[in-house]
Amino acid sequence: MTVTPIPLMPGPWLPLAESEAHAFLERLTSVLVRSHGPAAFTKNLPISGLRVMPLSFYPGWLLVEGEAQLAPNELGTFNVLYGPGFMWVIDGESQVIHDLNSGRIPDMGSVEDGKAAKAVTVASPAFLQSPLITLDTSVTGPDYLRFFCGSIWGDEGPFLLVESPDAAILQGATFPDDTWRKHTKPITMQRVDDYLTGEAAVIYAGSLFSAKFKVQNGEVFMEDDEPLAAEVIPKQRYQSPFRNLQAGTMQTTDTTEVR
Repeated sequence: MTVTPIPLMPGPWLPLAESEAHAFLERLTSVLVRSHGPAAFTKNLPISGLRVMPLSFYPGWLLVEGEAQLAPNELGTFNVLYGPGFMWVIDGESQVIHDLNSGRIPDMGSVEDGKAAKAVTVASPAFLQSPLITLDTSVTGPDYLRFFCGSIWGDEGPFLLVESPDAAILQGATFPDDTWRKHTKPITMQRVDDYLTGEAAVIYAGSLFSAKFKVQNGEVFMEDDEPLAAEVIPKQRYQSPFRNLQAGTMQTTDTTEVR
């Protein structure tokens, strides 16, 4: 069965070559083993379709995405935030992003041959410099809003912004009429004092909403929302850190594992 990935956010995604994919998974596995031990999913599940995209609001950082074969006929999409001295499998929680934006994430040191080069001591902690730049209204602000909404999950999964009628998340959607189309347009943002405001259509729990957002110091607030169409797509299934669980199997020629 062919599975169509739904990206966490739209953008210039580039596939990783096989050698790059292996190197990335080795690094990710070394990080996950420290936190999850033998249960690290990259040690136990086939991975395919690894792709990357640079993040405009975190210069020099990448968003990585791929699929994991969770069961013989089930795939799940996962994302990894990857930057200097930092690697985090996105799991729907907001605290890590808030800590990162504030520079409160400890630098765990470099990784050499799958082991931490040097542990960070409690008495003399090292912290990462916040990678978040000052957001503008045309590129970095909308990009950050897309990233944050896709990375922070509610009780029924991520909030995916819909900026065109042919967005990947709307494949197979059924609507009662065409009134929703005027709301699915590129994000528009404006600056008000020290924060940004924006409006966008959002898919959450299978339904489409129009929402108003406020972005301030890396925090995102949904200040208002209006239902546009209910149950237009099946509710996405998710199992942290995997989202968009679908029935399907990956191509064996496009499978990478780290043992």
